[in-house]
Amino acid sequence: MTFLLFTLFIVLNCSQKANLNKDAKAIQVLQELTKYNLFSEVTLNSLTPTEKGIPYDLNTALFSDYAKKERVIFLPEGTQIQYEEEREFDFPIGTIITKTFYLPDDFERKDGKKTTKLETRILIRQPTEWFAVSYVWNSNGTQAHISYAGENIPIQVQRRDLDIKEFTYVVPSRNQCAQCHQSYEEKAQKIVPIGPKARHLNREYEYQTHEGKIIQNQLEYMKQKGVLVGLPFWNVPKLPKLEDQTASVESRARAYLDINCGHCHNEKGAAGMNSKLVLTHNEKDLGNLGVCKTPGSAGKGGGGLRFDIVPGEPNKSILFYRTATMDSGAMMPQIGRAIPHKEGIEILRKWIASMEKKNCE
Repeated sequence: MTFLLFTLFIVLNCSQKANLNKDAKAIQVLQELTKYNLFSEVTLNSLTPTEKGIPYDLNTALFSDYAKKERVIFLPEGTQIQYEEEREFDFPIGTIITKTFYLPDDFERKDGKKTTKLETRILIRQPTEWFAVSYVWNSNGTQAHISYAGENIPIQVQRRDLDIKEFTYVVPSRNQCAQCHQSYEEKAQKIVPIGPKARHLNREYEYQTHEGKIIQNQLEYMKQKGVLVGLPFWNVPKLPKLEDQTASVESRARAYLDINCGHCHNEKGAAGMNSKLVLTHNEKDLGNLGVCKTPGSAGKGGGGLRFDIVPGEPNKSILFYRTATMDSGAMMPQIGRAIPHKEGIEILRKWIASMEKKNCE
């Protein structure tokens, strides 16, 4: 009897559906970020979300020129998020997701201190699809204005292990936002979030509460707050952090590719459909993953190499070349970075080098 009741409880809990606010009207897109009233305090070096904001982080994050990022979910009153096992969570109409980018004065600081706010990217869940655009902060960090065309911001680098002293940080245009966030579901192009998936969110986070700081799993925290529906009791997917030395090289490399490349290189993404190179974490077919595969559309961007991955030979692999190069016509991702990611390049090098050598000719 106890077992049957427990089983029934699990079924009812996991089959519960979220209030997705489906009859809500479109949110007006504002010219100034602060007019959305999402943040209670705005200073040069920080943003404090209002109490309705839910901050979160990812296990392994998309690389953006070593920028520090703060991510916050804002839900309409009385609404909930529907859990999904593999794809992005289903958010109610009226949801706003913000991601604010900071760059430090000194890249060698180990305390994680952030300094100047550069931009805040927002995703707004409208009735038909998500709307994506960037807001660029003024010099004193008091206001961010909408930037449909994007912006180039010169940055001075203080980090001895980077063979570069300055670069241009690129705030993406609205069209570039759509390129990364697009998905072709049912043959229709749609904009979707990239990070809010179970495998990326399944980690601990330090929350500031009225009682003080607490450390809790992000998914459990959202469930306890009543804003996440359908979270299973077990078998929630999880990808490792890039810096987690206890995880295998392969799992860390695959997690890195999933978040940095998988949003385009998947079966429903533009790059995956065109090149047939699938870089999501759960791809099992070695040919789709690039092993001994000739590229479908690399052209001159392949650096004169023939195969996406040559097992045991990172320097003969197009995938490694394109993630390491600074050639604007070849580097991957094409949008979102202006300098190389040394740690990401290194994990990909180790992963390909660890593969059993195979003659792809």
